[in-house]
Amino acid sequence: MKSEIKIKVLDIDQGDDTIHFQGFFSNELCSTTLEFYGYSDEFQDFANNLTEFPRTTKDKVTCKLGEKGDRWAYYLLIEAYCVETNGRSALKIEAINSGTGPSHHESKFEIESEPASLNRLGNRLKTWCDR
Repeated sequence: MKSEIKIKVLDIDQGDDTIHFQGFFSNELCSTTLEFYGYSDEFQDFANNLTEFPRTTKDKVTCKLGEKGDRWAYYLLIEAYCVETNGRSALKIEAINSGTGPSHHESKFEIESEPASLNRLGNRLKTWCDR
């Protein structure tokens, strides 16, 4: 298994332009998949901030969708941060499907990355959001 992030569109509700997304997140040890909903600009702020990450070694760039708890069907946190003062970085992934029984799952892990890779991810998300 390799480290990767894939976000794809499963469906678009023509009534209100809501997009049904599927996110796949993996490091070399574990992975998770989460379905969630949003709009075409859902990742725009995250993408813009990620292209300039890190501004300092204390910089954090965060994308949160949904909320923890029973009121939301899902929660997704993607947070870029510096692991060391030399700029070595990581993405914290926290994904929760709030369903019951076998459909419930929670995952929390990190994906190590170089800042340049995170900048490229930001640029790709920006381009994708602009389509």
